[in-house]
Amino acid sequence: MIDPEGIMPLNFFKYKGRYSGQHEGMRYIIMPVGEKPDIRLCATVWRGPYASCAVKEEDKTSEEFDMTEEGRLAAIEWIRQQYETRIDYWKDAPSIKNVAPIVHE
Repeated sequence: MIDPEGIMPLNFFKYKGRYSGQHEGMRYIIMPVGEKPDIRLCATVWRGPYASCAVKEEDKTSEEFDMTEEGRLAAIEWIRQQYETRIDYWKDAPSIKNVAPIVHE
């Protein structure tokens, strides 16, 4: 399951780090957004198997959180809830072995 201990600490994000992962068909990323002094954490989820850059924005779901330890934990909990509330959707995601490559024009 998605565990806060396995996700980078707050300082990682304060230095513009991006953390991405996947769990049973759900892909996710946590990253800083905005400009100082209003930098926030943004958590985004989408259905695999593709990386976020290959997925249309309308196929992603995002939420922003405070750039605090509480915000980091809330972002992780939000990702976990996204998984749990749509578990069948994520588990039915195709394998990368079974999909055609995306060609950008």
